[in-house]
Amino acid sequence: MTSSTLPLAPETTTVSGTGASAESAGYWPWATPTRTTRNLTADGWVRGHDPRTVASGRARAQDPDYPEWLGHVRAASACKHPIRLAGQIHVNDADGNRMATVDTEDMPDGAIYTPCGNRRAAVCPSCAELYRRDTYHLIKAGLQGDRWGLPPLNEHIAIFLTATAPSFGPVHHRVVKVHAADCRKKDGCTCRPSVCHPFGRTCPHGQELRCGQRHKAADTQLGQPLCLDCYDHVGQVVWNHEAPELWRRTIQQADRELRRLGRAHGVDLRRRYIKVYEFQVRGVIHYHALIRLDGYNPDCPEAIVPPPAGITRQMFADAVEAAFLKTAYTSASHPANGGQGWHIAWGDKGLDLKHVNAPGHEVNLAQITGYIAKYVTKSTEVTGLSLRRVDDLSVEIHGDPGTHLGRLIRACWDLGEHPDYTRLRRWAHQFGYGGHIATKSRAFSVTLGFLRLQRTIWRRTEGHPHTWDDEQTERVIYELGYQATGWITTGDALLANTAAAMARAQHLAGIDALADELAATRAVRPLAA
Repeated sequence: MTSSTLPLAPETTTVSGTGASAESAGYWPWATPTRTTRNLTADGWVRGHDPRTVASGRARAQDPDYPEWLGHVRAASACKHPIRLAGQIHVNDADGNRMATVDTEDMPDGAIYTPCGNRRAAVCPSCAELYRRDTYHLIKAGLQGDRWGLPPLNEHIAIFLTATAPSFGPVHHRVVKVHAADCRKKDGCTCRPSVCHPFGRTCPHGQELRCGQRHKAADTQLGQPLCLDCYDHVGQVVWNHEAPELWRRTIQQADRELRRLGRAHGVDLRRRYIKVYEFQVRGVIHYHALIRLDGYNPDCPEAIVPPPAGITRQMFADAVEAAFLKTAYTSASHPANGGQGWHIAWGDKGLDLKHVNAPGHEVNLAQITGYIAKYVTKSTEVTGLSLRRVDDLSVEIHGDPGTHLGRLIRACWDLGEHPDYTRLRRWAHQFGYGGHIATKSRAFSVTLGFLRLQRTIWRRTEGHPHTWDDEQTERVIYELGYQATGWITTGDALLANTAAAMARAQHLAGIDALADELAATRAVRPLAA
């Protein structure tokens, strides 16, 4: 058969619907499409994008000033909701005289684009990833040291602990006693779990407090009470409300225990820590904390020195555990509790305490650093509900008394009428918890502000931080105000995010190439003489 007898495909072929065959479409047998394509002539969609998005993106890309605009929005190109600032930027000389003034009206779009900086991945994945990476390096510096003015911290003792809340009623849970060797992802774990609640009685409300299922990791029943009326929703939101105060008292008690330990050995000890909170599926928080033990130099109290050799890891762990066991108090009184307060203490299951980089233990620096850093981008998404704020109107919608989360929100709103519990209404969207996502000791590591400054210096000097001049920076005066939030058009968002994705891909490719080069260098060994 010659080429003239081959069944050639037509020049223009449009496939619509799902019943078109390869023969009717005119495709060669080996070029049969594996999926149908949308009829572009019918609705104008292009690769899943709205025709208005495509039109606005095409108009922007065809603009002669498009390269200038792309460089202008580079700092916020990956942000989902960038903030546009308008105003003037003044540059003064050393004597304070005005040298130049730049107006945002002369810039592309008449504004300066800056990232929103939101830490929640559900709101802005790009800014949340940047926040996670900053937290990662902050924790790594506090464990490893030897950077940013911190001394080497390899000789310092550190423990990682998880402190949970008490039980407020039986809920559906998933417990895996033995995980497989290749099980790494908690949310996607496929290991065989234990039976949820194999034994139980019938509660006064007629509900049987037992469950014979083996729940999957994504089961929607997880965290739901076995009996909605038996569960102490009021006690849970009050515990969330008091959790920051409970931690403050606990860390003060830990200082007392360490001073007692130091006096017994004739030494002075200092503790440094960083902690983050995480929401459980039932809507209550628990803390992950990394506590480092330091020594004390009377000649230089601000110096970070290793603890004395006579203090062991077990002594440190016993002191911290004693602090958590001893700390408990009664909250402010409330009419909903008969004019009394609630007993606030940690859960009765005890601390999950592990030594970091200890001989014979599996917990190392990389695991702990990544484990803690990933939680700073999360909030209440694990519970299935993610809200901004709750007000008089939205509480009627989200405070459904027929659901577990609705009762938690309603409990926050009702208890918040009391003057001592007004913060419950402010933080009803977080089921009463109003603390910071992460807190740390001042001497544990550097600050997030320091890391942002280093990134700013690198960006403004284009990779040459040694040319940075602090005095020159102080001469730049910003008079900027809020203009708007978000991209002007969806086409702008598409182009900016695509450029950011290509830049990230190029960066990752460079990292992979450098890793391969280093691996090849290590693999080369000189031959024996």
